[in-house]
Amino acid sequence: MENKASTRVAFCGLFAAFMLVVMLLGTAIPMTTFLAPALAGALVIPIVWEFGRKAGLLLYIAVSILSLILAPDKEAAFLFLFLLGWYPILRPTIQHISSKAGRVVVKLAICLVSVTAVYALLLFVFTMPDLHAEAASWTLPLLLVFLVLGCVTFLLYDQLLGRCRELYVRRLRPKLFRNH
Repeated sequence: MENKASTRVAFCGLFAAFMLVVMLLGTAIPMTTFLAPALAGALVIPIVWEFGRKAGLLLYIAVSILSLILAPDKEAAFLFLFLLGWYPILRPTIQHISSKAGRVVVKLAICLVSVTAVYALLLFVFTMPDLHAEAASWTLPLLLVFLVLGCVTFLLYDQLLGRCRELYVRRLRPKLFRNH
């Protein structure tokens, strides 16, 4: 793809709109609090591939701000802002860690710190009555189960991001840009 400014703006604008639609539709459908930001985050992959991390980061910032303003499900918007939106931009750097165990430890640390930050903010800074009512029933063993399942799910999401990148590069990109 040519790297003209107008092409970059159009491509990024199209993906920003698509990501925002995913965030908004995801909040309209029950039980998609985690799915919508994960899918929206995966949509940044073509932008990073075509235009680099700086363009991907700007796209992430724009969609994060718009999601915080427009999305009714603030939990999903915070998950996008604090983890699922920027992680696909950082993932290629993490993949360069030579040790597989080191990569997994870094990914799990990112997941745990980010998820802890999201729920600490949602519970203690931004009062959400529904979340407070739900959190009242959480016990320590249940929280540990949630964290373990969340980490496993995050590692599966990481694998999915790798496959999405390969799908874009090998299948979609040649169809979208026939001269490449």
